Amino acid sequence: MNFDRLDKVDRILLSAEDSKRLADWWLNIHEGAFNEFRPVMEEGMIVQELDPNIQFDKEFVKAHRLTSYVLFLYFNQLDDVRVYYEIYRTIGENQVEYILKGIKNYAELKSDLTVNTDNHIGLKKEQAIPFLDSITSSHIALMNYMELYRDVRERITVQTVSKKVTKKKKKGKKKNTRPITMSVYNVKIPLAPVTDEERRAYQRMKEAWTVRGHWRTLPSGKKIWVKPHVKGKKEKLESTTYHF
Repeated sequence: MNFDRLDKVDRILLSAEDSKRLADWWLNIHEGAFNEFRPVMEEGMIVQELDPNIQFDKEFVKAHRLTSYVLFLYFNQLDDVRVYYEIYRTIGENQVEYILKGIKNYAELKSDLTVNTDNHIGLKKEQAIPFLDSITSSHIALMNYMELYRDVRERITVQTVSKKVTKKKKKGKKKNTRPITMSVYNVKIPLAPVTDEERRAYQRMKEAWTVRGHWRTLPSGKKIWVKPHVKGKKEKLESTTYHF
């Protein structure tokens, strides 16, 4: 697996509490098929804290010896309906385990997966698709949430991070170090009920959504910059900033 790539793409940070609130928000604001996919980022990584004490009751957590961990969901949109995913999780201090990779087709609701059979959570091949569906539902919800509240600073903040990346040294050649810049989004979901105004704004948003500027890697390995643009019915996009 290309672990180095995880340090080079834009990332979205979600705490365990906000992960649970995101699921509740999605259930309360969403109507229709849950595979409606409008990505505001074509490539990136979701860093999601998962606390079993928030998701399950204490007896279940104790019986299964569940502990908190961090889930890394790398995503790369291949076209309008297919997304490539890689899922990792922490298994100890400074240790990350690859769980699975695969392509999900949101139009046909099909997935083509490869599972790491040595994973520490005991995930088997027949369990992989339900597992991927449960994880990627957060991706769908998050893309919708980030678009709806894109201008609400109390909910979405972004920080630009610069770092140096060094390529592995090849025989007879010097190390090549170059600077890269990536965006880190911090997403907060307040403990508040969804209002009718938010639902109306969400329905309007479904017809057109913005895609953030990003780097795209071509099959040749060359990187090109894709400018921010609008998908869907562009004339339907509202420039109004919503404050709820």
